[in-house]
Amino acid sequence: MRSVLAFGDSLTWGSCPDGGGRHAFADRWPNVLAKLTGLEVISDGLRGRTTAFDMPVSPAEMSGAMMLPTVLHTHAPVDLVILMLGTNDSYCGVEPEMAARGMARLIEIVRHHPYRTPCKVPQILVVAPPVIVPSEGVTQTMIDASHTYRELVEQVAQASDVAFFDSNLVASSSNSDGFHLNAENTRAIGKALTPLVVQLMA
Repeated sequence: MRSVLAFGDSLTWGSCPDGGGRHAFADRWPNVLAKLTGLEVISDGLRGRTTAFDMPVSPAEMSGAMMLPTVLHTHAPVDLVILMLGTNDSYCGVEPEMAARGMARLIEIVRHHPYRTPCKVPQILVVAPPVIVPSEGVTQTMIDASHTYRELVEQVAQASDVAFFDSNLVASSSNSDGFHLNAENTRAIGKALTPLVVQLMA
């Protein structure tokens, strides 16, 4: 069976915006994508993960750039890697220009990893996460940074000649906490990605 790796943060893990729980298995966007496409979709979502930046006080390694080689090596061979990161960069004060460079680094890692398992280099799909919205504890600086990142990450995808999808076309963050998704919106991402993934895997 052909396989897809969904590499992301809490939006991929399935964090609920109110209460800190996890969405039901069937509601998380990678699982929606798997059901609709019939593909194996490996969901690697880590709450708090950034594109490429350390958080020394976190309980786990949060830099996507540090973890991606291990994840690629673990799950090889995969046919497509979906990268949806950047929300935590904005939330933690990383400048959007640096976050975009972090996404560019992730693309480089996928393309140049020494897979060793006989396989082709996976295709890449970059997904701009939903922008941060007003909520208690959310600053205008965070909101503005997420909007700027949304524009820059599309430019990174274009410059890198990889597929791109803007999840803001189909999903919005919850005002409950400003950046997580309710069940309807996370399902919407999986549904919207389906035709694009099918096209890429044809």
